Amino acid sequence: MSRRIPSSNSSDTEGCYRAVFEQAAVGIARVAPDGRFIEVNDRFCEIAGYDREHLMQADFQGITHPDDLAIDLANVNRLLAGEITSYAMEKRYVRPGGQIVWVTLCVGLVRDRNERPTNFVSVVQDITDTRRAAQTLTEYSQRLAHLSRRLLSVQEEERRALARELHDHIGQQLAALKLNLERLRHSHPELAEEVRLTDSLEIIDDAMQQTGDTSLDLRPSILDDLGLSPAVRWYARRQEKRSGLRIAVRAEVERRLPDHIETAAFRIIQEAVNNAIRHARGATCVSVEIAIDRDCLSLSISDDGCGFNPDALAKWDDGEAGGMGLLSMRERAELLGGEFLLRAAPGAGASIEARLPLA
Repeated sequence: MSRRIPSSNSSDTEGCYRAVFEQAAVGIARVAPDGRFIEVNDRFCEIAGYDREHLMQADFQGITHPDDLAIDLANVNRLLAGEITSYAMEKRYVRPGGQIVWVTLCVGLVRDRNERPTNFVSVVQDITDTRRAAQTLTEYSQRLAHLSRRLLSVQEEERRALARELHDHIGQQLAALKLNLERLRHSHPELAEEVRLTDSLEIIDDAMQQTGDTSLDLRPSILDDLGLSPAVRWYARRQEKRSGLRIAVRAEVERRLPDHIETAAFRIIQEAVNNAIRHARGATCVSVEIAIDRDCLSLSISDDGCGFNPDALAKWDDGEAGGMGLLSMRERAELLGGEFLLRAAPGAGASIEARLPLA
């Protein structure tokens, strides 16, 4: 903040000031209004990487990284104009060999009794290691996000391949086997009442049904062939028959979207509906809404069931076989740079909202 020169000039006060100035664990510099260094302590020299003699011949503009200079100067001008009383920022100094050092800079302005600026007081702390650690953490987070996206992509590719294998190969083989057995029964009337043959045909029917269901659960072909809205409507009808719960779908997106967007949206809706069926006691209806809001795909899945306490998420996201769970839904949205929101309260149902950027 702006300060005025104190009236006392006693030697004790000066001695105390010098001791604080020189022994401070942070860098301190007094800087003239035009940017020239008036006085610096040892710690400031250590942080900036210049000896005291050099700094006394220089100004702060000359050691500031070019990319940070404009913001620094703008703050200085606001200080001089009286618009602000102090400012703080993160900036970079360039050391003699070109090495970059990151600092936090806090600056206040000292004025004389006539309100004229006399000098700035700058306090500097080296945060290079902290910035480097943060950058490393960011890089690891980006790598982890990339691996997670790749894992989900490979998972969907495997689901698609396995679903196709079940439908096109195993399903067709079972159909051919059933056809051969039926022809055998028709060509040999004495086998028409054979219990083992009838039982075999029933077993094949069950296997074909299970194979078809498994193929659809893995990756419904309608998602690849027709897109998100038809796939969600098909899935809702299928789950209605299985659960007896009414599932209302309002889908305003009829055009095709990028494959990874459609896949993520379908999986989020699939898991949210499954969770409602499994956990929403007393529910009579699940509502699914899909729309494009500006440059995002907007999803909303809600139920009118018993609701729950959001603090007890561990019970809701119980990791049962076949379900991705709440964390997986959130991860799918966030890996695409989207947003995920859960709203729930005891007796008030639950809703999930997700926004997936289309860009």
